[in-house]
Amino acid sequence: MQIRVLFFGRLKEIVGRAEDSVDVAEGARIEDLFTRYRQLHPELAPYRPSLVASRNQEFAPWSAPLASGDEVAFLPPVSGG
Repeated sequence: MQIRVLFFGRLKEIVGRAEDSVDVAEGARIEDLFTRYRQLHPELAPYRPSLVASRNQEFAPWSAPLASGDEVAFLPPVSGG
């Protein structure tokens, strides 16, 4: 299944791009997708507890299953002033 992945803030800097497209297995969840990127970029690991994920522009639990064509975004916490 083809998934579009978006990275924001510091995550974009770590991964080296704002957007990616990957193939995942049937039954994959958002957590599985992040684990894949964490294995490629271990410096993502400390961000996991504070990240929010969205699927198709709606907040989603990390256990949410993925479907072909989904767009997943990983959003770090934002501070304002």
